[in-house]
Amino acid sequence: MVIDYREIVGHRFCVRADQTIGEVVQAFSHHDFDFMAVLDGNAVLGLCSKRDVGILLCSKYGFSLFANRPIRDHLRPKPVFVRVETPVHEVFTTVFARGEEAFYDDVLLLGPSGGFLGLIFTQTLIKLQNRFHLDSIRLLEEQSEEISRKNEQIEADLCLSRELQQALLPLSYPSFPPRSPDGADTIRFHHFYRPLGIVGGDFFHIKKLSSQAVGIFIADVMGHGVRSTIVTAMLRTLLEELPEEGYKDPAGLLDHINQKLTGILIEAGKDILYATALYLVVDAERQGIQYASAGHPLPIHVQVRKNLVETLEHSNPGTVLGMFDEAVFFNDEASYEPGDSIILFTDGITEVEDSAGNEFSREQLSKAIGSVIGRPANEIIDALLGQAKNHSAKGEFTDDVCLVGIDLA
Repeated sequence: MVIDYREIVGHRFCVRADQTIGEVVQAFSHHDFDFMAVLDGNAVLGLCSKRDVGILLCSKYGFSLFANRPIRDHLRPKPVFVRVETPVHEVFTTVFARGEEAFYDDVLLLGPSGGFLGLIFTQTLIKLQNRFHLDSIRLLEEQSEEISRKNEQIEADLCLSRELQQALLPLSYPSFPPRSPDGADTIRFHHFYRPLGIVGGDFFHIKKLSSQAVGIFIADVMGHGVRSTIVTAMLRTLLEELPEEGYKDPAGLLDHINQKLTGILIEAGKDILYATALYLVVDAERQGIQYASAGHPLPIHVQVRKNLVETLEHSNPGTVLGMFDEAVFFNDEASYEPGDSIILFTDGITEVEDSAGNEFSREQLSKAIGSVIGRPANEIIDALLGQAKNHSAKGEFTDDVCLVGIDLA
């Protein structure tokens, strides 16, 4: 993969390191972007943020304390520098390994000699990553007739697709303000993801909505392998393009994704591809959950104080994504108590069969969770995986498997 990064530069605005914060705020006021490069002569020192400098001046006594200070003293931590000759996979690895506080910071592009060439938006790199991912998969399909003589090359391409698909999954979890005496976060996450083959059709995404709220999206694309992986990449792109406000209404989010995905699949002539999905919003401030389903298995609510393991109820589970652009989705709500957990999953864990052809039932799933009730979600997930494998006549899974556990501290 070769790309000229200069073609995807978002803007080239910069400020001098000795300019005051007041001058920098004034410079930001003339533009819509969120970051500018900070230069000391020809040397690139890093990034400054519109939000950071705004907070400094708006705080009590902020203007008198900071307005005349140089911007060099208030740079963003750990900026990402990319040279025009850097391989694209190294850029993806570096950019998408950043923590949530700096994940959407612009990337500084430098020339071969280190000169400043411009800033690249992280959103642009996300779209570029998805485009490469889809192009790689399309190439594999085109080469399928020559698989016998190009087996090694195809396997290498599949491995690249697997790496790119793994990059679609969260690299880190959002953090929330501690409330408990031991300093633990109010909401904690764990997950298990394992495709049946090199690539798979399961996918999940976690979006921090505020200091007290988070959205969790989980999906299972029909089948597994290359075709379903294309749809997971589409889902990731559609979620990234969704405005912030769109994440607050589960039914509205599913409706938006469904209309977009259905249009894409119909235009591509892929009328037999679809995905089940569920989107859930946890609000720690009011200790409530709001969720909507598109034909997806409903989550398990582990109620520790009541010693109960129950499936979240849904008045209407909705239809799958990608089939009908006029499908209607519905919101449902539930409350939780501190110490509870929520387990989201795809049907790969319940479809394992014993020697008599009996699947791992919901009752068995609930019983497995009940055996470790009160334990953290990662231990609940381990127990589920162990019990499902013990149930399986083959001792293994026959479909992609994805589980997301949420501890509500």
